[in-house]
Amino acid sequence: MTRKNLANGIVLAFTVIFIRFIDVKIYDMHLIVNLLLIVGLIAGLMKLIDRFPSLEKPIGKKGAMATNFIVVITIFLAFFIFEL
Repeated sequence: MTRKNLANGIVLAFTVIFIRFIDVKIYDMHLIVNLLLIVGLIAGLMKLIDRFPSLEKPIGKKGAMATNFIVVITIFLAFFIFEL
């Protein structure tokens, strides 16, 4: 697994949390607007991640598991704490 794969997973997770937070706490958006914002933000951030050649390096199995665990716990806590 490369660092780029981990970064893309983090982008997916935190984009959904960010847009959902805006939708629930700041401004109530229509579902289509939410989806368009999520798709646009994910596509843009993935294009940005592709520009970093240092993310092509492989990552160890323990590092990948730790990062995935932290991301999943962060998603759970964000939805639980912010009541999203």
